[in-house]
Amino acid sequence: MGKHPTHTIPITVRFITIMQSYSGQREIQMDLPHDPNQAIEIIIDKFHIPWKGNLEKRARIFINKKFSNAFIKSGERLNADDVIAFIPISGGG
Repeated sequence: MGKHPTHTIPITVRFITIMQSYSGQREIQMDLPHDPNQAIEIIIDKFHIPWKGNLEKRARIFINKKFSNAFIKSGERLNADDVIAFIPISGGG
């Protein structure tokens, strides 16, 4: 992993339905950096989430109810008590 952040803030991380199998919990508090990319990387590494490949096609990451890619592209930074959620995509038929 890259640089370890020196300044962190409390962030709520939610694992919805099947994503709970990685954390063993529905919701946890973590001290994470303001940079959303770094924060997501730390979560994925900590819980050994096999994000690259299949899983990124079956789940989405949201930050404060906004798709993480849109949040990151907007240049927003994480603030204390923000929420990062890992949500599986519902299958339809």
